[in-house]
Amino acid sequence: MKIGFFDSGIGGLTVLKKVVGNFGGHQYFYFGDTLNVPYGSKPVNKIISVLEELFEFYDSNNLDIVIAACNTSDSLITRGYMNMNKYNFKYISILKNAVRSIKKNDEVLLLATENTINTGTYRELILSKDVKKLKEIPCPLFVPLIEEGIWHGPIAESIVNFYLKNQKKFSKILLGCTHYPILEKHIKKAVIGEIIDPADYIVDYVRNDIPYFNDIPQITFYVSGYINKFKYNVERILGKNNYKISYIHKVFGEMGVKI
Repeated sequence: MKIGFFDSGIGGLTVLKKVVGNFGGHQYFYFGDTLNVPYGSKPVNKIISVLEELFEFYDSNNLDIVIAACNTSDSLITRGYMNMNKYNFKYISILKNAVRSIKKNDEVLLLATENTINTGTYRELILSKDVKKLKEIPCPLFVPLIEEGIWHGPIAESIVNFYLKNQKKFSKILLGCTHYPILEKHIKKAVIGEIIDPADYIVDYVRNDIPYFNDIPQITFYVSGYINKFKYNVERILGKNNYKISYIHKVFGEMGVKI
């Protein structure tokens, strides 16, 4: 099968890693829009223009499934900013899968980008679960920190504490950005609660759609920014593997310069 992913940068690799690890030797395609990272503070029309061209590209290449590995993008898509019915691939929402983890009377802490929170999409989905409490905290410095490769140590810890100070205990801590699992260790130190990584619920959801193939996975990365920096972070996140990996510079939604 041909399975696509997309994100503003390296965050969606946390989703890709779990899907590849569970389903094996398919053809995977990943677009990392590092030229425009972070999406959390970008104008909505800019994000939509990128997604429209990307989805046309994925559709023209006969992808079977496209998985949202970007909460900000999916919060707009789920909100109805795009007509997904015109595409032939099956679209998998990360938000709708994430909220499957939420139960009645839960006390929920949502950590997400400013755009994701401002759409109100997560808020409506979570409140529909009849939760006892919902606290939303935008964390705009998390993505730039992670994209710069600062995942551990005092700088990462201090930035996490800056946003989560005075937050004590919740039933569920929903990581509403695919970058955020990279900071999970620091988040666990700052606040008590069950960490929810939506990628786990995506894996569970697509089990009926994606069979396991005992073959070597093939991954094509499309990167709008500097490939070498992106490749370095791919190797950090995916770890040692025998995957067949290729990197291609590609820009959607604007005139790009050759990197």
